[in-house]
Amino acid sequence: MNEIVTITTKRFSDLKLEELYGILRVRSEVFVTGQKCLYVDPDGRDFGSVQVFASKGERIIGCLRIYGKEAGVVQIGRVAVIESLRGTGIGRMMMRQAISHVTENLTDEKIYLEAQTYAIGFYEKLGFKVISDEFLDEGIPHKGMELLIERVSGIQCADDAAKAKRDKYSLVYKQVEALVEGEDDCIANMSNIAALLHSTFGFWWTGFYVVKGDELVLGPFQGPVACSRIPFGRGVCGTAWKRKESIVVPDVEQFPGHIACSSLSRSEIVVPVFRDGKVVAVLDIDSINLNAFDETDRESLEKISGLIRID
Repeated sequence: MNEIVTITTKRFSDLKLEELYGILRVRSEVFVTGQKCLYVDPDGRDFGSVQVFASKGERIIGCLRIYGKEAGVVQIGRVAVIESLRGTGIGRMMMRQAISHVTENLTDEKIYLEAQTYAIGFYEKLGFKVISDEFLDEGIPHKGMELLIERVSGIQCADDAAKAKRDKYSLVYKQVEALVEGEDDCIANMSNIAALLHSTFGFWWTGFYVVKGDELVLGPFQGPVACSRIPFGRGVCGTAWKRKESIVVPDVEQFPGHIACSSLSRSEIVVPVFRDGKVVAVLDIDSINLNAFDETDRESLEKISGLIRID
């Protein structure tokens, strides 16, 4: 099975212990060991920050952080990729994710960073412009750079968001193809698919229920504790099984017989997984936002579910 690169965005306070360790390890390898920067890495700026990190398998291989600099300006720093994977596009993927996060989730008008002089061309390709003379930081030449955030509104904004979602699903589909290639264990595949979707889109709950007799039994998932068993025809999952079709629920409180595994869930999509024309499992995804799912989600998730083989 080919290992793929996954880009994850998390608040510092939401990091798992192993994720925090992996990020600090990369920063230590790149800046302290590799560039001989003798400083205290935990400088207090991580608190309240957003961390963007790249993973390959269980290993974190790159990272950066986003934190407030001043009114209307956020700063990106500690951009690092392990030496063996530099030049493979991982840094560009992380930076694009960071820029998207700032654009879509924050109101700041500028992104500032202090680029090592040799890397200025890399950041210029992402739209950053030099705004300072060269200066030394830990003996390494740097220049201040800045990116002005351009936001659109109305129809163009909606169109751009829809395209971005389609592009993201297209990438995920290719990643799932790589994940399941050569792996015939359905539990392993469902586990990886749930983790990939969950980390990519930031859903509240992402997982599978597997048909066993006249019930759906909880399978691999990401998120809070869930219902263990769902009867045929009950709730959104049981209804999707009965109808043999995907169901998009804009507001779960308006769905007759909705099973509330979590009071925080506001909208939901359930996609059946078929084998020889029979439903053998369902992919269930919940969001804490109303009306979070649309036809793009349904069509894309149906394609992804078609890659799953359950005996």
